[in-house]
Amino acid sequence: MTDLPGQSGPPQPADGSSSVQRPNTIDHSFLAGVLSPVIGLIAAALELFAIIGPGAGGVVSQMQQQLESQGMGGEFTPQQIQTMYQVGITFLLVMLVVLGGLWIMFLVFMRGGRNWARIVITVVGAIWALRTLLGLLGSGGYPIVAVLAVAQLVVVVATIVFAYLAPSNQYFRAIAAKRHADRNFPG
Repeated sequence: MTDLPGQSGPPQPADGSSSVQRPNTIDHSFLAGVLSPVIGLIAAALELFAIIGPGAGGVVSQMQQQLESQGMGGEFTPQQIQTMYQVGITFLLVMLVVLGGLWIMFLVFMRGGRNWARIVITVVGAIWALRTLLGLLGSGGYPIVAVLAVAQLVVVVATIVFAYLAPSNQYFRAIAAKRHADRNFPG
């Protein structure tokens, strides 16, 4: 397909092939997006180390006091409370890995030109950014975790911004046009 003079079409590679070249903005969005769960896992590991490490006994005793204040203090032994705590921590870690994997899966689809994945990343990223901002406002936790939360917020915002820059928008339009053409004119 050739364009008439004065018309601009979707970005095409210099070699004249029919594939669409991915712009750097999409690669930057992808890399920033991959960095986000890595930062999140580091922050979670630091928080968990602080809770599981020397402070674990304090958390278990807090849980026991809370159960006692609810009238359920004698129903659980300290060992059972410790086990519940460990199961909760394990569940949290598994969920973080699963959510990070889903995030990266959507990034891969976005990188391949799937606009729906870009929309999912935008919605999830916006929710995550809002949640992080609210968490920072009420944060009384560890300063390093707050710094990592800000870093994660920055890379999530960068992921979204790079995904919507002009070259990225042209890429998604070009991919959509190519898919439409391939559907209408199988070759």
